[in-house]
Amino acid sequence: MGIENNTVSAKSQVAEYDVVRIIDKGASLNVLFVGNSITRHAPQADIGWDYDWGMAASSEETDYVHVTVKLLEEKYGKINFCTACCGDWERNYWDDDIIERWRKARDFNADIIVIRIGENIWGQRHLFNEKPLYSHYDKMIKYFRSKENAKVVVTDLFWEDGGINKTVYKCVEENGYNLVKIGDIGEKDENKAIGKFWHSGVAIHPNDEGMRKIAERIADKILEK
Repeated sequence: MGIENNTVSAKSQVAEYDVVRIIDKGASLNVLFVGNSITRHAPQADIGWDYDWGMAASSEETDYVHVTVKLLEEKYGKINFCTACCGDWERNYWDDDIIERWRKARDFNADIIVIRIGENIWGQRHLFNEKPLYSHYDKMIKYFRSKENAKVVVTDLFWEDGGINKTVYKCVEENGYNLVKIGDIGEKDENKAIGKFWHSGVAIHPNDEGMRKIAERIADKILEK
């Protein structure tokens, strides 16, 4: 089941006041995760999602953000981390002013930025000719890169979509970012929460195994020399 089965709306995945969440441990290293429901989704009763972490993970500790943080802390010790929930940016990617909603994440001044976003742009694909994606995707990443020397790690899509991934790959190549491919993880049902949630859109999100694999690839890329 692919991207067309993602029927979880990108609208208001978290409350407006809570689109940026910072966990400050008093550390010297800041890591920012820019994402959508795979990064974090607040409870939503009408789709059977009762939790406030990466959608379809069984616990906060097993979503990809927290697994990545744990893996990085094994190397660096404590780190501060921030999640920026940008589903509404995906729905309005051409509106370059909307990104100001996440200024708190920009002001977090991350040393490492993980861009794990893009699936919900598929719903706006009919606008690609009129409003080409590349320049807006590029501006979004550069907005969050408030430190010039910050390391940027970009994943492609969990649910494969060549049109959007072409933009991802071009942006990574032209800016010298670090690419993490995860589409092959999303191709396998064993990495999804199918059968664990009645709502099919929730159920095709990554389960604990899928989250772990995503986290390991991101952490490995960050830790590369």
